[in-house]
Amino acid sequence: MPGPKKGRKRKHEGSTTDSGGSSSNDSSATVKSRYFSAPKSITKPKPKKGARLPASFFDKPCEDLAKSLLGQRLVHLLGSGERLSGTIVETEAYLGKEDSACHSYKGNRSSRVEAMYMSPGTCYVYLIYGMYDCLNISSCGDGQAVLIRALEPKEGILTMCKYRGRRRKNPTKEIKTRDLCSGPGKLTEALQINRAETNKVNLATCSNFWLEAGQGPVEADNIVVCPRIGVDYATPEWVKKPLRYYIRGEQCVSKRNKEAEKAMEST
Repeated sequence: MPGPKKGRKRKHEGSTTDSGGSSSNDSSATVKSRYFSAPKSITKPKPKKGARLPASFFDKPCEDLAKSLLGQRLVHLLGSGERLSGTIVETEAYLGKEDSACHSYKGNRSSRVEAMYMSPGTCYVYLIYGMYDCLNISSCGDGQAVLIRALEPKEGILTMCKYRGRRRKNPTKEIKTRDLCSGPGKLTEALQINRAETNKVNLATCSNFWLEAGQGPVEADNIVVCPRIGVDYATPEWVKKPLRYYIRGEQCVSKRNKEAEKAMEST
């Protein structure tokens, strides 16, 4: 077998000798593979429209979740196979033990509010006026949750009208689509959401109740930010806190705050 040619020195394997004379024995030399490339920034892809929102979507601060929920679709799959759904257009944030308008104020952890302390995405459903259920979704942070105040009806509108008509003085009177889900008690009645079946259910895992991705996050300049409704029992500081959010120009909100809308137009 032929050996190395005369007059030609054999390079040491792995040598990084350069014109400056540094060698593989120099600890300051860096060996870089030709296949190496700097890591690219990794960003989670946004869920496609209609895709079920995962648990990670809900795992954010309460105020952020309240805004992120706008534009997403709430779906209730009935036993008959019919889908009742609507796009969330109005929310309110409730910030736990410091928030005197919140059911978990001062760290209250009664059995009634236990769902507010469960994993993000858990439904907290409670009764008002002895007859209307209200739907809340827990966020990260102990005892914090987002109240769903209004939806824009999308699927199963005729069925929603039937459910909404049961308690009306004139059940046969037509209900305008924009009024079907324009309030927390209205939307739960229309979508058949109740404490017995929905309280403590997690939207990321439930088989018949979930959230689907909408057309994308609502831009900040299209979100009206204003004080919450019906919290006059709270301390003055928390009555005035701007923790209510709704999509500007949306017809299905429970009540417009014209002062806040006017302020947006002037900026």
